[in-house]
Amino acid sequence: MSQITDEHRAQFRDEGYFILENAVSAEQLGILRDSCDCLIEAMHAEMDRLGTDHIHISHRGKRYHIAKQYEQAPRLSEFVFSELMAEICRTTIGDTAFLFYDQYVAKAAEQGMAFSWHQDSGYLGFPHTPYVTCWTAVDDMSLANGTAHVMPFSHIGIRTLVEHVHDEATGDRAGYFGELPGVPAIVPAGSVVVFSSLSFHRSGPNTTDKMRRAYVTQYSPEIIRRPDETSPMHLGVPFLENGRRISAA
Repeated sequence: MSQITDEHRAQFRDEGYFILENAVSAEQLGILRDSCDCLIEAMHAEMDRLGTDHIHISHRGKRYHIAKQYEQAPRLSEFVFSELMAEICRTTIGDTAFLFYDQYVAKAAEQGMAFSWHQDSGYLGFPHTPYVTCWTAVDDMSLANGTAHVMPFSHIGIRTLVEHVHDEATGDRAGYFGELPGVPAIVPAGSVVVFSSLSFHRSGPNTTDKMRRAYVTQYSPEIIRRPDETSPMHLGVPFLENGRRISAA
């Protein structure tokens, strides 16, 4: 039975996002948690090897962005290419889908950094067909642990890509500097926040005594390539063809 309703479809069309609470099974949630722990350990080892506490926008003991590693963690691909993700793709981008990107976003206890208002498309830096982001809560999400905030289209009045500014100190790109609060995703673990790559979103710092983890998968309706390049940007793994899964664990 579908977890996505006509109301979800209308909200995505009109506001650029919707939320599926408790959408992920207990087994899959366990896979997501184990995989995150495994990949953070691997990132620490890489930081040690390089003699640094900062790789791209990851900062040791503060926040971790662990990208394009779904094949390196046991069984993580089962979630990436699950029927749940397929259903979300069919609803938002259509019957053709490619895995564009995946990453864990983890904020350490009492030290997790905030993340600026941005559009995911703002990190690409060139025109492209919008894609969909699935932000899955690996832990219970609250204001205190820095959950994601999504800005509905009707609040900000922007549905197109805007120029983003790069912050050298954090590695962030920011595209909105106003005072609108957005909608916080205060949801239990296993919920999925689904939003367009053109939807502004941010997250706050984690002020609790436990790590806050989310797993992000992004799917595009066509292969995204940089201008003047023939190879796919990031992953470009075929997932759906004519609505049917062609990549599955």
